[in-house]
Amino acid sequence: MKLGRRKSFAQTIRQDLIAYSLLAPALAVFLYFVLIPAVQTIYISLTLWQGIGPKIFVGLQNYRDMLIGNEAYWISLKNNIIWTVVAMTIPVWIGLFQANLLVRGGLKAAKMFQLIYFLPQVISMVVAAIIWKWIYDPVMGPLSSILKWLGVEQYATGFLGNAKTVIFALCVVNIWIHYGFCCVVFASAMQGIDKELYEAAIIDSADRRMQFWHITLPGVREAMTTVLILTMMWSFKVFDVVFAMTKGGPGQHSYVIALYTYMQGFVYNRMGLATAITVSLTVTVLILSKGFMAIRERGRD
Repeated sequence: MKLGRRKSFAQTIRQDLIAYSLLAPALAVFLYFVLIPAVQTIYISLTLWQGIGPKIFVGLQNYRDMLIGNEAYWISLKNNIIWTVVAMTIPVWIGLFQANLLVRGGLKAAKMFQLIYFLPQVISMVVAAIIWKWIYDPVMGPLSSILKWLGVEQYATGFLGNAKTVIFALCVVNIWIHYGFCCVVFASAMQGIDKELYEAAIIDSADRRMQFWHITLPGVREAMTTVLILTMMWSFKVFDVVFAMTKGGPGQHSYVIALYTYMQGFVYNRMGLATAITVSLTVTVLILSKGFMAIRERGRD
């Protein structure tokens, strides 16, 4: 018995060593490219640093400078919240409606329509920004021409040059880019719903609206959570579209967190403050993502 136990213990140790040796390369990559840079980032956020030269430890001073008396940061945060709310509602519901129409409508060219809707997601963000910058042009843009033709030329103003409309004009671009992605994800989820559920609902005299609310929507719950998490993450790190279209203007009214971080770090050489903003944004996204995951797990129960 003792000999058998010794062999079993030796085999367990040998199996563990083999398993750890196989995991070691991936662990080394994780430490070098993720964990160590993360620790360095947190340290830099506690220092006064211009990108070169010595780092002066200042504790939480960068976080205080970020939160207290920093109007540009609060404008950026407000714009990011607006962007996130719009991105997590309008393109998601448009994509859900289109997916339901394509899958449940039984269109023969459903795959082709999904491809067409997904095309803006494939286009480079800079190219999309150039297209929409031309559309919004108050002189040569087609949007202004259409508004003048409709007799409401008072609204044919420079949407990107107006502090009250600029962030919403940028949100429209984001809707155009991302609704196709939502449509494809929801369409894929809907195709996995058991058709017998719809057949039973039809026997029970449930109309299309009732089938959508009681079968389709619960059936795409997990896909909905995934889309919302990805949309939230993309919304908080949006940069390229805003930079290409407005560079934060007019004034600072279209600043978002990523653009404000870029300006502080690479224009004003305040790397400590820029890193503090990045750390706070990362923590915020992690907390919100964890919340969405908890809601999804509770929905499974």
